[in-house]
Amino acid sequence: MLINGSGSTPFTSTRHPMVKHGALYYGTGKSKRNVISRNGVIFLYFPPNNGTVMKNAMDKYRLYQTEDFLQDESFINWVLNPEEANNKSWAAWVKSNPYKKETVQKAIDIIRSFDFKQEPVAENFYTDLKQSIDQTIGYQNQATTKAATLFPKWLSVAAVVTGILLGGALVYYFMKPSYTVVATPYAATKTIWLPDSSEVVLNAHSKIRYLSSWQKHKREVWITGEAFFKVRHITTAGETPHFKVYTANAEIEVLGTEFNVKSTDNTTGVMLQRGKVKFSVPALKKQTIMQPDDYCQYDASLGKITTSPIDPELYTSWMKHKYRFEKTPAREVCQTLTAYFGYSFIFRRAELSEQHISGTLELQNEQLLLNTLSELLNASITKNGKDIIIE
Repeated sequence: MLINGSGSTPFTSTRHPMVKHGALYYGTGKSKRNVISRNGVIFLYFPPNNGTVMKNAMDKYRLYQTEDFLQDESFINWVLNPEEANNKSWAAWVKSNPYKKETVQKAIDIIRSFDFKQEPVAENFYTDLKQSIDQTIGYQNQATTKAATLFPKWLSVAAVVTGILLGGALVYYFMKPSYTVVATPYAATKTIWLPDSSEVVLNAHSKIRYLSSWQKHKREVWITGEAFFKVRHITTAGETPHFKVYTANAEIEVLGTEFNVKSTDNTTGVMLQRGKVKFSVPALKKQTIMQPDDYCQYDASLGKITTSPIDPELYTSWMKHKYRFEKTPAREVCQTLTAYFGYSFIFRRAELSEQHISGTLELQNEQLLLNTLSELLNASITKNGKDIIIE
């Protein structure tokens, strides 16, 4: 066991043979704490207390180092669920504090390398902890006149703290369900199979999260970006458990079906290819039942749901490494390409962004894609790093 008491954020680490996978625990209030483990090593972080008074809630983060971000619940929640509306303040803070970019990115990389669980500590956790520490100190005070101890008092107290925290971590690790998170980089897709054998194809720069082990009557996933689902029709005890997909601003409830979901900060669009889907928007308390070849979209900025018949190929062609467009404004085409490649498209002439495009763009040959886009727009296109300039 190694105990480091230097600096503003002391931490303890210990290895346990039963801990085989990384896990990250965090919480709020007096009844929760932070535990991070990797490769069998559990790190127990204790928040700094420097008594500094900040001007506002976000000012304190200017003093944070990587380890401080790792133990901040608000920061961790933003990294794991960036699509949630109440997390947008973090994106704004990072943008306005560029000098913290490297520190923040290190913390983000560490958090994303672990499996995630959010678990509460028992209500009597801190009471038991205090009693154990008091008992240890009392016992040592009685023994000081008998002989010199081999270890300092603080080391024994820390061992008690470590034992209690480690014991709690192991209980939660083995008794509570864990989440599986799968994410794709830019310009790549990935096919995965859910616990019920349903198939999901993730588009580029997308993420899906779900419980590693599903209950009999509960099938739920959370999606950011774009994904195509082939949901397996199953029956348990005479019932067909519903399958639910959650985005930042909508819910999709299905039975055995095939559909495509595309989610951004402000919109969620669903294309139903086969089966039946109930599209719900909790914020509006509205829902609609979709039929095959329907496209349903919720735009949070407009506060409304629209449904229209479509050609499914327009919304599933990305699985064949191409995009098909039909009378689509160039700005929307470029937004789609930005989500896939991570490039920034810059229109030197405003009228070009509103020009409508019909055609197919190949995704596996970047130069061919840019040449085709240039022909469709009848414009010059040049690439400068991550910027694509259209003029």
